[in-house]
Amino acid sequence: MRNNRITSEEQKSAEIMITPLADVSFTILITLMVLTPVIMLSSKLHVNLPTATTVEPPTEKNITITITSENEISVNNELVTTAQLANVLKSTIRRNPSYLVLIRTDKELETGTVMNMIALVKKLGAKSISIATIQG
Repeated sequence: MRNNRITSEEQKSAEIMITPLADVSFTILITLMVLTPVIMLSSKLHVNLPTATTVEPPTEKNITITITSENEISVNNELVTTAQLANVLKSTIRRNPSYLVLIRTDKELETGTVMNMIALVKKLGAKSISIATIQG
């Protein structure tokens, strides 16, 4: 008859090696920590967003309008001039009338400029408008 006892060599091979698992986990964690700011700053224009106490994450696709403190404007990360703005927004909103229009402005920008942008977007038929902020 054969003896069904496990030898010490067989016992060692059945162990899970924790060190390589921890090394891989920490490597992935560090990689994600380094890449997250790069992914979050994918816009061509740098904007200092104002701070808010609550932020609701967008649940659907957006039409993003970005205005810098130097009055540079982009629609969905495409730079546009002030003269082109109304036409670009009109065609974008007509193609996607249910999309949320997200307005990202520098916190140093005059309030009148932001209000004019909101009025323009409403006039062009946007159904929902939001102003981007940083959670603080």
